[in-house]
Amino acid sequence: MRIALLSTLDRDPRPGSPRPAFANFAGAMVVERQLDLALLMGCERVVCLVDAVEREIVELQHRAECAELKFRAIRQPSRLAGMVTADDELLVIDTGILPDDETVKTALSKKGILAFPADIAVPLGYERIDLGFAWAGTMLIPGYLVEKLSDLPDDIDLPSALMRLALQTGGQVIPLDRNLLTEGSWHLNADRAALDLREKRWIDSQRRRIAFRAPGLAVAERAGARLTRDIVGRSAEPIPVVAAGTCMLAATVLGIVGYPAIAIGLTSAAALFAHMGGVVERIATRGRPKSKPNLLRKTVDYLIDPLFIMLLVLSAPEELGFLRGFVPLVLIGLLRLGERHASEPWRATYADRILLGMLIAPAAFAGFSTEMAAAIALLVLATRFFRPFRDD
Repeated sequence: MRIALLSTLDRDPRPGSPRPAFANFAGAMVVERQLDLALLMGCERVVCLVDAVEREIVELQHRAECAELKFRAIRQPSRLAGMVTADDELLVIDTGILPDDETVKTALSKKGILAFPADIAVPLGYERIDLGFAWAGTMLIPGYLVEKLSDLPDDIDLPSALMRLALQTGGQVIPLDRNLLTEGSWHLNADRAALDLREKRWIDSQRRRIAFRAPGLAVAERAGARLTRDIVGRSAEPIPVVAAGTCMLAATVLGIVGYPAIAIGLTSAAALFAHMGGVVERIATRGRPKSKPNLLRKTVDYLIDPLFIMLLVLSAPEELGFLRGFVPLVLIGLLRLGERHASEPWRATYADRILLGMLIAPAAFAGFSTEMAAAIALLVLATRFFRPFRDD
């Protein structure tokens, strides 16, 4: 079994200052991000060193249990011996460490002690190993080392003691690139400014790279990532989805009372807000595999196309008869087919309902929304039959 050892202890407490383990990073505490890393590394159990069972520890335990990890909080290092067997592996992440997840996953494909060059790491507070290296605060070690803790005093610094024991028993030192420190991708007890800067980069890295072949979705993805930096982890998280639902409700009412052109514009806005809400949700729930999808956002996503169809029917002249419904049905059907079966770079274009609303709304104001919908349907059909490259 692979077990994670985390710590919330503060080695250098300052009156009134928050513990580094409880600092906020992208809507979660640093120690919660460590828990996410433990999950990524395949750990089945988490042991956390604590001073007391505080509110933050309860939140950490809830997050672990939601991910189906067994969680134990301990105050005495000696209690670890009863939780780790000689056959186990122990992933140790020191207090206040915010590592780069992908680097850890790659570097610790085998047991070892991650280390940075001492000349750059020691001044930043990392513990020196020898003249050349300093411990990066993360390692994967065999479980039998825990048995050796019984020979040490009760007041030891447990992560540091395990690191020394690993070195003494021939543990491999795995050097890391110093650029992780210089570029701000790995932190120890980071201050608020450093965390804010890294949070911005981290959130941007979670953004999907949607090309401007789908301009509406590309703008929504970028706007959602920017909005996430301001609202993730706060009570304002649902605002984009609530705005999308409000726009859809208003569009429905306006369409029924005779203003379909304005309603189409509002539907396009609803698609924009819904996608932004999806970006916020995707980033906020990263590392929480059991989190439930936002029901309101899912409802908005499902109802966007039926609402477009309804509004196009209401905006069409009555004398068109069955064509009032035929044209929008064909248009949405072709767009969905393109979204599923087009070549990968162009699927987002067919899925871009923000762009669709922006094209149809001006035509609806001018009184020829059906003609515009038919022209778009013909264009979509042409792009599916006359392709300059293979889809598969």
